[in-house]
Amino acid sequence: MQKIKKIVISACELSADNYAANIALELKKIDPKIQIIGIGSDASKNAGIDVRFDMSKISTIGIFEPIRFLPQLILFYFKLKKLLKEENPDLFIPIDNQGFHLMCCRLAKKLNINVQYFIAPQEWHWGTLKGGRKVASVVDKVLAIFPQEERFYKKCNLDTVYVGHPVTDRVRDFRSTATKENIITIFPGSRVQEIERMLPVFIEAVEKFIRKSNLKPVISVASIQYEGLIKEILEKNNCNFELYIGNSIELMSKTNVSLVTSGTISLEHCLMNVPHVVAYKFNPLTFFIANTFFKKTLARIKFMSMANTLLDEEVFPELLQSAVTPESLCKKLYAVESNNNHIIQKCNKLWAQLDKGNVSRAIAGQLLKS
Repeated sequence: MQKIKKIVISACELSADNYAANIALELKKIDPKIQIIGIGSDASKNAGIDVRFDMSKISTIGIFEPIRFLPQLILFYFKLKKLLKEENPDLFIPIDNQGFHLMCCRLAKKLNINVQYFIAPQEWHWGTLKGGRKVASVVDKVLAIFPQEERFYKKCNLDTVYVGHPVTDRVRDFRSTATKENIITIFPGSRVQEIERMLPVFIEAVEKFIRKSNLKPVISVASIQYEGLIKEILEKNNCNFELYIGNSIELMSKTNVSLVTSGTISLEHCLMNVPHVVAYKFNPLTFFIANTFFKKTLARIKFMSMANTLLDEEVFPELLQSAVTPESLCKKLYAVESNNNHIIQKCNKLWAQLDKGNVSRAIAGQLLKS
């Protein structure tokens, strides 16, 4: 078995950056001499990864949303191509971000670099076996975060191991020490376009909500790089909500109820037993095209929130596109706040399903088996 000496790990946005950091720390515990080079941000740097460039500022989703960042995306692709050729690592580990990373996986395969995908394309959720087989053609192994994902990719004849969901590592220590501080929190996202689109309507909804509540409003700042943008939006809305820059899980441990932009943050809230409302607004043209040309794909997606998907029930209210209004959000906030006991029962049920122990350690062990 070849000894793994050099790894390139790619984390293009902030949640992936946290996962990459945790994996790197566990790899270094097993083998302090291992060289880890990465695409990442502050968390990766703090974990000792040799970060060559940071893509987090241009992270986005949708059909038209990435267009504004297309020159940077092309530049980063060629940077990564050069990096893989020059460094010739034993392993390439892409994390999430399938649009960019599947291109990179094809490149790595041509260079005979072993590819192990963590948080792989969610074909099991919204895709098809055909799509899964395309992933299998450019990936050597999937480190699955859901049992359903493991079963799906094994059907595609792809080496797959269920390692557990990394969110459990992030929340485990905080679950037992959570102390509510009468806070309502806004989590407006970790991408520029999400913040621009979601934060103004979230602010208006919370302003309505706190007229009949004694909760203090706080806005979670996913990264210091977004502080200026958030302050600018607050000024435009004549609002002076408190900003929180720090560990988002620690903030959840103090929070009574939240408004969140759809994404991993919803699953984190669920596993932290925090009632919340999930919302998202796409570029209107993206939403129109998705509804017009991708109806079959959309029909396979029962829920927007992964927590609701795994529970197979809309435990956490979901609002999408034109349904996202201050009035509707405020109404849903009252609903989840009054349904707290039922929600916590469901949260505990999902925790029992997903808690597999130290996920980052399990991933590190799998990677070094290669």
